[in-house]
Amino acid sequence: MTHQLWLWAGFNIFVLAMLALDLGVFHRKSHAVSFREAIAWTVAWITLALLFNFGVWHYAGRRRRWNSPPATSSSIR
Repeated sequence: MTHQLWLWAGFNIFVLAMLALDLGVFHRKSHAVSFREAIAWTVAWITLALLFNFGVWHYAGRRRRWNSPPATSSSIR
């Protein structure tokens, strides 16, 4: 249980840090956002989300479900 608490705390700290970085550093000056800039930021955030998704998949495994024990070779067919 403590391990999951650390994962949730780390995730929330990371999300808040990214929000602070986005709003406090990258967008300090108010300006009209061009289409190209909007696409670039969209690609950057989607890439970050996909990297997070890969990390969850790598950590939990592709056959493991969050609330069930790991699959055994006899249960996989």
